[in-house]
Amino acid sequence: MASRAPSPQAAQKSRTRHVVRHSLLVNFLLLCVIFLLQLYGVWNGLSRIGADSILLPQSVILTDNEGREIRRIFLEKDRLELADDYFPATLKNAVIAIEDERFATRSCIDLRAIARAAKANTAAFKSQGASTITQQLVGNLFLDRSDKSFARKFVEILLACQLEQTASRDRILGLYLNHMAFGGTIYGAEEASQTYFGVSAQRLTLAQSVVLAALLQRPTYFSPYGIHLRTSAPRSVAAAVRKGLIRFPAQISSDDIAIGLIGISLPGPEGTVVYLEGRTDHVLQAMERNGFISVAEHSSALRELRSLQFERRRSALSLPYFALFVQKQLSEGSVPVDRPCDAKAGGCIVQTTLDPQFQELAEEIVLRHAEEIRSKYHARNIALVAADRATGRILAYVGNVRFTDTESGAMIDMARVPRQPGSSFKPFVYATAFAHGMNPNTFVLDAPLMLGRDQPRNYEGGYRNWTAIHHALAASRNIPAIRTLLMVGGEEPVLETAAKAGVVTPLLTFQKNRAGNPQFSFGYPLAIGAAEVPLLEMVQGYLTLANAGIFRPLTAIESVRTVDGMPLDRKLGNAGVRTIPSLHARWLTSILSDTSIRPTPGWNAALTVPGIQTAIKTGTSNRCASINLLTSRCALLPGDVWTVGYSPEFVLGIWAGNADYFPLTPDADGMNVVAPLWKEFIAGAHTLRPEGMTRFPPELIERAKE
Repeated sequence: MASRAPSPQAAQKSRTRHVVRHSLLVNFLLLCVIFLLQLYGVWNGLSRIGADSILLPQSVILTDNEGREIRRIFLEKDRLELADDYFPATLKNAVIAIEDERFATRSCIDLRAIARAAKANTAAFKSQGASTITQQLVGNLFLDRSDKSFARKFVEILLACQLEQTASRDRILGLYLNHMAFGGTIYGAEEASQTYFGVSAQRLTLAQSVVLAALLQRPTYFSPYGIHLRTSAPRSVAAAVRKGLIRFPAQISSDDIAIGLIGISLPGPEGTVVYLEGRTDHVLQAMERNGFISVAEHSSALRELRSLQFERRRSALSLPYFALFVQKQLSEGSVPVDRPCDAKAGGCIVQTTLDPQFQELAEEIVLRHAEEIRSKYHARNIALVAADRATGRILAYVGNVRFTDTESGAMIDMARVPRQPGSSFKPFVYATAFAHGMNPNTFVLDAPLMLGRDQPRNYEGGYRNWTAIHHALAASRNIPAIRTLLMVGGEEPVLETAAKAGVVTPLLTFQKNRAGNPQFSFGYPLAIGAAEVPLLEMVQGYLTLANAGIFRPLTAIESVRTVDGMPLDRKLGNAGVRTIPSLHARWLTSILSDTSIRPTPGWNAALTVPGIQTAIKTGTSNRCASINLLTSRCALLPGDVWTVGYSPEFVLGIWAGNADYFPLTPDADGMNVVAPLWKEFIAGAHTLRPEGMTRFPPELIERAKE
């Protein structure tokens, strides 16, 4: 019998099944190829995975002059890397016990832990991990931990196996302790130890080690600064315990307990307690189970945990202006170091010159006066820099009033922003005059002066005819200063003198502008402080005068060393270089400190610090507040107010004004606004250093012979 041909419908179904099988086979082969290519890429990358390839940015720690930490500088993660043998056995054992108890003996895949986790997850319907210490390490360093896919887990296992072939278990544990997260931006056990306990990881107690090991599971959740520091239960549970209705933890549903970092004891009747365990209890139990601690050590650690105190949370804005200034000095190479010490490399400790007592004094004075200065004189920003006169070390640094007050420009470090110094620049004009043969008794004409269409005036008005330089400077007369500048050859000699003392910005500004415009000139206003200067440079210039003409750079960095204590900086010494003749600097100290030649009793009282001899100069700059359309003349208002000077022990500069150049009230000047703060700081600083000199020694001061 002849077979029947298949129907068209059957033939179509057959062809469809064939196409589907073919398509599935092709897709399967493509997936295999893709998987093999990915696997090849992983294996190719594995050849470069090793302990030596793990190089990550570390933190820079800034300390005060006594070695106490004041701030950390880092990119994204607060981390310090230390030698593998740096960490105590208690910390290592705590981590191994809770995270990977067969760490020393298992293969690169802990099948027993995987089986235990699978059983626990199935029975309790809760997630329990089985990652080894090595898997956690490579997962955090090289992979996206939020990716829970099988492919990522497979790659993690391959990376872990490769690392364990190239590094010892001790090295892996060291890397783990150096790089794992301990909460927020804190990475590594050393940073965690310093942050939470204020001690180096080498000095951790058993209880403190247990806390750090407990944090590893969920560092944000278990944060000592969070709501889960201690285990908690609802009020109804606590009430039931007090009444004796609950006597054992097993009587409380696990859903009613929010496990915390440290356990808590709920008081019951007749002195009984119900203890609810925390994560640290699980760590201690694991340590005892694995033979790392005895029963007695377990009990002792529990007692310590009940009263354990944590360090206060570190402020992210601690001393921001000074820290950024130090960071700038490091990046610019102001301190020669054997290897980079910045946020990109890090791993170093920078001991600064900042004295915590002087810094506290400066901040207290500035903050106490800030609101009054703002409301009375409309000055929203204040900066202060104080240095040791003999060494040039910066003792106190206030870059602005409030770092977080963005509306008033407080984010700007006004100690480093150039502003017009007004009359506080005049000592460098007269230092130039002394270099040209004049002396404090040389007479200069204080009379009307026309310079083109300009007729400069004295701040207080009027004229005094022929006036000796020492009287002209003491009374801060503008016309004599302008005539003196013209007599010494104009602005360039004065700019060079100031630059030799350390006030370099005006000369650099002059040279830069002259390069593009040969006709550029500050002109006669330079004599009365028209060229902008940062407060730091004014303090530097007065430091040179205070040391009888010896230039000694202001320093903010005492030393740079590794975390292990090895020095990184190359000491260059700070002997100083004479840049201004000693006699000329001593003359200026005599003029600026002579209370007998100040113009009025009120002026003298405003600038005198009782019991302490000081050389002091105020300055006020003016700016155009508005223009009279009929006369085309500016209505001038004060813009920047200064008080700069020194005692036998300290050099101090204070500036006030507005970062946005908004003018001050008409009665604002250096004497009214910031001289009171200057006097308070100098008096307080000498109280902090009672053994210091209160009168200038002969080698720093000398009056010109009449």
